[in-house]
Amino acid sequence: MRRKFNLILQAKGGVGKSLHTYLRALSEKDKTSLFVDLDSSTQTSTRQLAFLGDERLETISLIDNRDMLVRDLFIGYIESLMQTPFDEIFMDFGAPESEQFPALVSRDLDFKEWCDEVDADAVFHIIIGGGGAYRASVEYLQKMIEVLEGKFRILVWENVFSFRQFSRLSEELANNCAALGLEHIRFGDFEANSLLGSQILDGIRNGSPLENYGPGARLRLKKEIRESFCHA
Repeated sequence: MRRKFNLILQAKGGVGKSLHTYLRALSEKDKTSLFVDLDSSTQTSTRQLAFLGDERLETISLIDNRDMLVRDLFIGYIESLMQTPFDEIFMDFGAPESEQFPALVSRDLDFKEWCDEVDADAVFHIIIGGGGAYRASVEYLQKMIEVLEGKFRILVWENVFSFRQFSRLSEELANNCAALGLEHIRFGDFEANSLLGSQILDGIRNGSPLENYGPGARLRLKKEIRESFCHA
């Protein structure tokens, strides 16, 4: 069985990686996928995804006492997951881990050859924040495009909430993705000042499973999952 690894990355902090991972976990609630929190700085996903249970959620640190990514540990951990029953694995990287990840791909080993060797596919989900986070987010995307050399599927995720007052940047991102042939998906369209939006954001912070939301918020989340996550 060829496994699928989904790597959720962005070197700029606070752009919505954990939000994306939470929504993805809701969409995978009844499936046999594993979620891994690699964010040593905050471990937000560990708190927010507790509803998955210990069997489907793991936390591991890849950062040593010098704040460096131990790349051999990452490779060894991935190889250990090949012995598990999960056919799809989602990995939430923190900002420090994301920042250092390109070096693994560009210097340490031929990542595509290694994936083929372990019989796995890797999909890269790059989260983009708006406003003041936009330029740094896009620069990281450009770096990942360069090191991946067209060998892997890249999905560009626009955190809609952070672009709400920056429509020009949203349009720029969409146009650039189209020009580069990248898949561009919008997610997280929750208005904090609305009743449903505030209920959803509170539920996300508390790591609530879908069934704990009120009917209105639950239907809004199902719409988000259906439109943004079911086919990506």
